[in-house]
Amino acid sequence: MTTCVCQKALQHSFATVSDAVYAAGEQDVIIANSELLARSDEKWIFLYRCRTCGTLWAEACYSSGHMDFYYLFPVPPTDDPVRWLHEEARELPA
Repeated sequence: MTTCVCQKALQHSFATVSDAVYAAGEQDVIIANSELLARSDEKWIFLYRCRTCGTLWAEACYSSGHMDFYYLFPVPPTDDPVRWLHEEARELPA
């Protein structure tokens, strides 16, 4: 059975930006093994699906005032992830 980094990454709490996946190793591997489904330029959020396990991920941008960095968090269960992105998606709280 093929495994991917998503299962390890999903162990984060995702309550805040600092809990999200932004370590270069995990984030880069997840993005590299995912397909871009949609993006919201207005929200600066991208929607991805892992090609291995099907986990949906949102990539958002956080600005500290000095620098911007991108982080991943799992999309909540939804029947329509693109609708979620455009209508419900929000950045994680700082």
